Amino acid sequence: MNSKILLSIIAAVILFGCTNSKSNSAAKAVDSFYKNYEGPFEEVNKTLLSRELATLIDKVVKLEAQSAAELKAANSTGKPAMIEGDIFTSLYESYTSFKIVRVKTDGDLATVRVEFTNNREGDIVWTDEVRLIRQNGNWKIDDVRYGLKNAPRPNLKKGLSDFLAPEPVVNES
Repeated sequence: MNSKILLSIIAAVILFGCTNSKSNSAAKAVDSFYKNYEGPFEEVNKTLLSRELATLIDKVVKLEAQSAAELKAANSTGKPAMIEGDIFTSLYESYTSFKIVRVKTDGDLATVRVEFTNNREGDIVWTDEVRLIRQNGNWKIDDVRYGLKNAPRPNLKKGLSDFLAPEPVVNES
């Protein structure tokens, strides 16, 4: 009798571990991304990103190239429009290590809380939230909500969208 109870408990633990596979696969997508991402963002593996985020990055890369070409054609020594630093974390200097802290799924959306560390110049530790969307059955990174208070933007998509927005025309009349 005791062995039947023990086997039932073991089976329940195994099954319980398997029922969370949706969130685990979101965690695996984030883990795979940050293990392999070394920058620059222009060279990111876009198959790991949502269609919308990949399109935004393509537009940014095009704008950066266009700006550089315009300055070159004008023989200008000015600095082209470009995004500098790591865009996939709050910290400009990026991370040296990371760990997944929490995974929350809701249908085809997931939020993975990631604790990053940068120990190049002291120990800086912060937490960002990586938002994912399931597209064609696979989890794709759709946005990163920055956790550091001094991050220039609240999230990745806002930063990219702001960069792509035309400069407002100032009327000096």
